Amino acid sequence: MTDHLTIRGVVGTEPRISNGASGASIAKFRLVSNERRQDPESGQWVDVHSNWFTVSCFRAMASNMLASIHMGDHVVVYGKVQLREFDRADGTRGFSADVEALSLGHDLRFGVSTFERVRRQDGEDGRGGGARGRHPHAAAGEADEDFPVKGWPESDAEPNGEADTNAA
Repeated sequence: MTDHLTIRGVVGTEPRISNGASGASIAKFRLVSNERRQDPESGQWVDVHSNWFTVSCFRAMASNMLASIHMGDHVVVYGKVQLREFDRADGTRGFSADVEALSLGHDLRFGVSTFERVRRQDGEDGRGGGARGRHPHAAAGEADEDFPVKGWPESDAEPNGEADTNAA
């Protein structure tokens, strides 16, 4: 059984990359998720509990993450979680929460972000459909089969046939 979860948190370590036994790229970082409450006496916000997760990304997502995510960034992670139990060198038992990221991005509550679709030499662009042109606003003269969205009204007319007089 696989459990999926969504976590909002702060990147607690600078992401690092390694290669797995199969040669696939693996990038990892530690993520901290803090529970905060307002102290009724002082009115200050304080951390009351922190959960730490190890987040892993594989293959193309690993290299994209390394170019995008840095220690201190607020992120949102959706992925598969696995709780592990292990023995430490001192003989005590430890536990870890590992997340294989299926989606990862900046938390826009704390800042702005930009997106740039990566074009790979093998023609794969991360969408599963092979290479396609870029968004026309990204580079003049290049087409994108998905933009503009087909089936949308060509004019500013409302579905009832009246024009939108409030349009700027």
